[in-house]
Amino acid sequence: MSKDALADPRCPVHLGTMSVVMETPQSASDEVPMFPPWLDLPPNYLVQDWMQWQRGKIVAGRLRENPELIQTARQRLEDKKALLYRPQVEWLELLERSSVGQICHILEAADDEGQRLRSSSPFHGSPFITSEENEDVRQRAYAGRS
Repeated sequence: MSKDALADPRCPVHLGTMSVVMETPQSASDEVPMFPPWLDLPPNYLVQDWMQWQRGKIVAGRLRENPELIQTARQRLEDKKALLYRPQVEWLELLERSSVGQICHILEAADDEGQRLRSSSPFHGSPFITSEENEDVRQRAYAGRS
């Protein structure tokens, strides 16, 4: 396969016997893809991560305005402590020992660690983010896509 074919997001990439067209989300078209093209990811994985990152930014802004919301997230996790899975336990520990600024940094980080932690974030729904804000993020992610 030529270098030109690899650079063209519409060119099929062959994964074993399966041919897949790799597309970069419009919002990240000028960024280097975070995963190699041969890695078999679920459809829209990069778009979903971008959406989580945008939601993280919204939540971080809300936490800066209302630092007491950290306690709300902590209490939600404490209420179901016996049923938490490992990433939720990690969040509970972070909420207990980290400042609001540190939590906001995690939610806004564009690195692998931020991505990993956002995937299990306890900051979902009211009062952290509204359904309208969620829908706005989704609309921006899929604007102009067919």
